Amino acid sequence: MIKNNPEVAGPGIGFSILHLRTKKYIRFRTIIGKLLVSILTLSGGFIAGREGPSFFLGIAIGEWVGKAYGFGKKFKNMLGLIGGGAFTGALLKAPLGSSIFAMEIENMYDFDYRPFVPMIVSSIVSYLTFSFFRGNHAFIRLSHKAVWTLDSIPYIIAMGFVVSLIIYAYTLFFHFFVKVSRMIPIGRRPVVGTVMAIPFMVLLYLISKNPDILSAPVHMNILSNLAQIKFSILIDMAIIFFTIIITSFTLGFGIPGGLILPVLIIGAATGNIFGHIFPDQIVMFSLAGMGAGLSAGAKTPLAAIVMITEMSHDDVVIPMTAAVITSYIVSFGYSLYLGQENIFRSNLKDFTPTTRNYPPKEA
Repeated sequence: MIKNNPEVAGPGIGFSILHLRTKKYIRFRTIIGKLLVSILTLSGGFIAGREGPSFFLGIAIGEWVGKAYGFGKKFKNMLGLIGGGAFTGALLKAPLGSSIFAMEIENMYDFDYRPFVPMIVSSIVSYLTFSFFRGNHAFIRLSHKAVWTLDSIPYIIAMGFVVSLIIYAYTLFFHFFVKVSRMIPIGRRPVVGTVMAIPFMVLLYLISKNPDILSAPVHMNILSNLAQIKFSILIDMAIIFFTIIITSFTLGFGIPGGLILPVLIIGAATGNIFGHIFPDQIVMFSLAGMGAGLSAGAKTPLAAIVMITEMSHDDVVIPMTAAVITSYIVSFGYSLYLGQENIFRSNLKDFTPTTRNYPPKEA
């Protein structure tokens, strides 16, 4: 399917960001192809997030629903962005965080609040409908509440710095293998990536003795475990290292999936390591690590704070903000999403806001 339709390959968010800057609509065969190959990927033991395909599919649905209702192309981008936020908000059970994420990731350095109200309405309706069928439980299930103290704040800031460095290395490694994969015919890339990733997947399972890491896209229990169970530092480091390797070989070689789950796992494992210093605060360190990872990887600091709070149903806003701001500042200027890098470079050419394809204010 990827050979016949390359648009279904790889992380969906990066393609979506670039697509929103065009006047084209995502084709129906691309929508069906992305849905099918994403289902196979997420159920196949790969470390890949749901949010990439969901954001992609949500944008496509938003665009076509707008066209069906007679809205012109000047509304296409806004409606697509609303659809992406709503789809992701339901799937991650974080409607507010996903709405902010959609706006931050599309307008990384020129924030536009105009789509916010309709996006919130759409995300909440989508979330409530999904929860009616799937239940209203927290996405990251915690057996006890997070606690934190003022003397742990310096360590939280240090953790944000460490997470940023790891995500920086991950970004370089991932984009390197994206470029390497271009030397291989597109139809063979997923096969080559899978063959390269399988030995590392086996090693990760043998070291961790935890199958949850390989079934993370299905139920994401690995995030709940890292947030409250003290893993050995060796296992935490193995999870970080092999997550970087496996996702670079799979997602980097065109297998569809999301990059948010890998950065959440990396952040949670780093927080788990720092949790050895304050064993009673391991929940706080892991949640703050997830926020720091998302902020560094996707350049969405506000969304990171809100999204992790919604996903865990726990309040660690103050310590998480310290980690998120640290990781965001240290990581400024690079991103896991190539679309964002293009936006960043275009903004550097002249220090003026980029042109928006949203309806003009008078509309």
